[in-house]
This record gives sequence, C-alpha cells and structure tokens, in this order.
Amino acid sequence: MSPMRTHPLVPVLAFAVLSATTASAQASTQSGQSAAQSTPCHRCLNGFRFVPSSVVDEPFTNTSFENATGGGIALNLQVPVRNLAGDTISTLNGNIGFFLLDFEYQKSITKWLALRAGVTGIGRLGTSLEALVASGISAAMGGYIGATVPVWSKPNFLISAVADLKNNKQWDVDPYSFAKDVVDSGYNDTTKAVLLSSERVNRWSFGLRGAWAVKPWMGLTANIEPGGADGEVSGNKSLSTFGALAGFDLHKLWDVPISTTLAYRVRTGSGKSGNISGGYRSAQLGVYYNALREVLIGGDFFYSTIRVQGGSIPDLDAIQFRLVTHIDF
Repeated sequence: MSPMRTHPLVPVLAFAVLSATTASAQASTQSGQSAAQSTPCHRCLNGFRFVPSSVVDEPFTNTSFENATGGGIALNLQVPVRNLAGDTISTLNGNIGFFLLDFEYQKSITKWLALRAGVTGIGRLGTSLEALVASGISAAMGGYIGATVPVWSKPNFLISAVADLKNNKQWDVDPYSFAKDVVDSGYNDTTKAVLLSSERVNRWSFGLRGAWAVKPWMGLTANIEPGGADGEVSGNKSLSTFGALAGFDLHKLWDVPISTTLAYRVRTGSGKSGNISGGYRSAQLGVYYNALREVLIGGDFFYSTIRVQGGSIPDLDAIQFRLVTHIDF
C-alpha cells in the first residue's frame, strides 16, 4: 500500500491561517497599547504627571475623586500641671494623638471651570492622663465647596484662580477649666458649658494656584490664598496660606513606578491658632505609586507645628501621616 500523499494546498492554507492569527493578535495588542496611550493624562504638563499633596493644593480642573485617612502624634509634649489657683506647679511629659478623615469630589463643568465639594473630620486627644487633663479633647466635622478657573495655560505651565468656603463645627472638652470654675463658682449651667463647648466656624479663601513642569521628571506647584475665619465665639480672624512643592517622577528617571514630593506650607494671621485648625508650619514628604493611568495611591508624611488656642499648652510639634487614594476621570 503506498503512503498517502499530502495535497500541495494544505501547507499553504495552514501557513495562511497561522499568519492571519499572528497578525490579528499583533493588531489587538497594538490597538490596546494605542488606546492606553491615547487616554489623556489629566494631571500632566509637558509629560510630567503631578500627584496630590496634603499641604499644597493644585490648579487642575479635571473631574476627580479623592479620599484620605490618617493620624499622628505629638511626642515628648511638655504638659504644664496647674493647681486650682491657676499656678503651674510642675511639668510632665505627655503625648497627644491626632486623627483625620476626608473626602473630595471635583467636577469639570467646562474647560474653564471646575466645582468641588468635600467633607472633613479631624480630632485631637491626649494619650496620657496628664495630657488629657491639660489639653482636653477637640474634634470637628464640616464640609466645603470651591471653584477653580484657569487663567493662564501653556503646555508646561498652568495658573488658576480659586475660591473656597468652609463650614466646620468644633467641639472642645476642657476638664481643667471646668474643675477650676466649679471651685470658684460652683456647679451651674455656666460651668457645665465650660466642660463641653462648641463653636461653628466659617472660613473663606481665594487666591492663585500654579503648576510648572520643569522637566518630564520634575514639576513645581505653589499657592497663595489669603482668607479669613468667622467664629460664633472667637469672632473674625485673618488666615492666609502660602505653600510650595517640588515633585519628582522616578519612573521617568530610573523606571521605578514611584513619584515623590517635598512640600512646605505656612499659615499666617490671627486665625492660625486653634485647637484643630491644623499646623501653621508644615513640611511634607509624599510617596505615590504612579503605574496606574488614572489612579494614584500613596501617602503624605509631614511634620507640623500647631498652635493651640488659649495658650494652656505650648505649640505642638506633631508627626502626622495621610493615606490617599486619588482617581481621575
């Protein structure tokens, strides 16, 4: 029996099918890469991708969502110990803990306008008995609205005008003042109000925020925002914010999918003091994972000096952190 002969068209057809399959796979891969590359980078100037910051805000107007949670502690705090006459009789070491939580959503209305809204919660608590008695407990919750309008734009440069209005309600527990007033005046409605007090504070600010992509791997941002605060008890106070930041994209330098930031912020005016108003001097180190096209995940670590209202304890030198998830749409 003679062996079966292969028809000459079979190898030709097999080669054609294999070639078509390979070409289709390559075309699909190239199409996916092209689609990924064509997705706009909403936070890029001149090829540099800017990342969020906890102390220096940005001028961009794209739609985005951001949530953060964090905390911190003031270590080796010198807590004054007083007698009921108000005299300092000793000084003890204590610690004060902080916590925070915030959410923000920004909507791009047009190319020249973005509106944003957010909610925040922040608190302070002595972690030892001495610190708790001397500094009490403070907490605040509130919300804010704001707008961003670009006023000058170039491929590597952006300046926007901004305005924000914030409304917070602050609660304070002051056991030392309560005990002193009870001894002086007895227990009544007035002294009871000293133990737990609350105040609603409205804050407003306006100014300019800018971003400059110096290199594809380096960018700078800055903000100048004068403003003020109006409290039911504390009255009208001025509060202005100035900040600057330098960011570096290590992915562009060494193919490491990490962005880092170094930032510094200063707050001036009579409103910079307050139990939970935040640090009037803050230095920040930020580290973010930047391999995802529209998502940034990372954290800010900052050292702040916080002035507590009333002068019962000295300025707090606090180490804090903030874990951030930022999504661009």
